This record gives sequence, C-alpha cells and structure tokens, in this order.
Amino acid sequence: MNLHAGNALKRFLVAQTKLHDDLCGKRTTATIATHDMQLLKGPLIYDARPPKQLKIIPLGRKEMTAVELMRQLQLEAEDQRKQRKRQNVSGLHKYLQLLDGKELYPCLVDAEDHVISFPPITNSEKTKIRKTTKELFLEVTSSTSLQICKDVMDALIVKMVELNKFTLEHKEDSGSEGESDNPPGPTSDGTTSAELVIQQVRTMDPEGNLKVVYPSKTDLCTDVGNLNVIW
Repeated sequence: MNLHAGNALKRFLVAQTKLHDDLCGKRTTATIATHDMQLLKGPLIYDARPPKQLKIIPLGRKEMTAVELMRQLQLEAEDQRKQRKRQNVSGLHKYLQLLDGKELYPCLVDAEDHVISFPPITNSEKTKIRKTTKELFLEVTSSTSLQICKDVMDALIVKMVELNKFTLEHKEDSGSEGESDNPPGPTSDGTTSAELVIQQVRTMDPEGNLKVVYPSKTDLCTDVGNLNVIW
C-alpha cells in the first residue's frame, strides 16, 4: 500500500480509528493492529502471559511491563474523566476494563520473543508503520468471535483499496501535509497501479493443526475491484 504520498498515512490512520470507534465498539468488540512487514521476524506466536512478565515498547512510550502500562493508562483515563467532568471514563478507555482481573494478558510475539502487540491496548513502537512502509501486516483480535475478526478485516481491506485508489488519482508531494490541487495522475513516487495485493495468512495451533485461513474463498464477499489475493 502506498503510504508515502502526501496525507496517505494520515488518511489510513483516520480510517483505522473510525473502524475502532464504530465496527469495533471502541475496541471492546475487536482491535486492529498494523505492523510494518519489513520489521517483523516470523514466525509469529499468539500467546498469553502474566502481566508482570509481558514487556512491550508501547506506541510513543518507553519499554515497560503490562502492569506499568495499564496503571499509566488507568491514571490517564481518570484524569480525562475529571477534566471533562464525567461520571464514567470515556468510551476510548472502556476497553481497559476487558483485562480487569485477568491472570494472563494476550500478546503477539515475534521469533525473537519481542512482544509486538498487546490487544486491545497497543501495538509496539518496534513495528510501527510510517510513510516509508510499503508492506503491512494486519492483525485483528476479538474477545467476542472469529466472525467479528473477519468482518472487521473485510471492512479494513475494502477501505484500504479505496484509499489506495484515492492516493493514485490525486497527485501529492511525498513531503506535503495537504491535498494537492493538481489534476488526477500518477503519484509522485512513480506508482502507476491502484491494485492492492493481499497475501493469505494461515493460523496454526501448537500441534500444527490449521485453525483459520484468511482470506478464504468465502471472505471478502463484497465485489472489490483493484484487489489481488495471493492464495
């Protein structure tokens, strides 16, 4: 996906936030995490660890344990509630309650045992996407159901196709922060195709048995143009 031109990255992050607020129920139903594929070292393992043993470099913060991060976020949520003079914490922080009383916290771990995602709280600064990112690894976690994960992933991919097409059709300088008034044409980085390429991912259990494949032949039922799925 082309995130380099103009506001492409900002548009993508705004779209992700909107999905979090709406379809994901402010992260209480599902959580999206995005990673720079070139910074990942597989295979990846979905694990669960005691809060004191789970260490991560959260987005925009220094390395800390899950206990320390949760404490900070809860204090920030309470400060926000007081500033806005609300009786309860905002919807933005309600997802913190999903981990109340849990002995183990979920996490996605790379081949070097680095935690790159701690859903529904944060993903890691280590694999953060930037304007230079060309290949993304998409992750959706749900406390509700696998189908919710697929629905959110479908919606995310459809939106990415739309954004990729928009970026191609609107010339923007790679360093600009605003939209260009120039007529539609190829992007400044030379990209000439709006096609979004999706690589199928398989999830296995510890014994090596196949648990889920995405996308399968029954996923992405919407007729989406400019999409190429590598099965």
